[in-house]
Amino acid sequence: MKQKVEITVEVEETIVLRQGEQIGSEFCPHCRIVSAMIAPRAIAIFSGPKEREIFRLIETGEIYFVEANGVRVCLSCLHRYSSERRIAKAPSEDKL
Repeated sequence: MKQKVEITVEVEETIVLRQGEQIGSEFCPHCRIVSAMIAPRAIAIFSGPKEREIFRLIETGEIYFVEANGVRVCLSCLHRYSSERRIAKAPSEDKL
């Protein structure tokens, strides 16, 4: 007789960005608030959309960005855009 065993594992992660040029805050004229401004590379690593997709959104004017010590995008714009339309997420690397 076969037995089925289900194992559930919970993982908690804390991620710290120590590169100050990748995170800042600026006034976003699209959102009309002071918002976190984050480098596209950092967003791509932590939240799923590919870096190229983020730059495409910048080029089309969908999300606000600043160029100060590199490109940084408004996190509120990106969140608003992703809730209105689904951004293509990179495939999860931790799936087996």
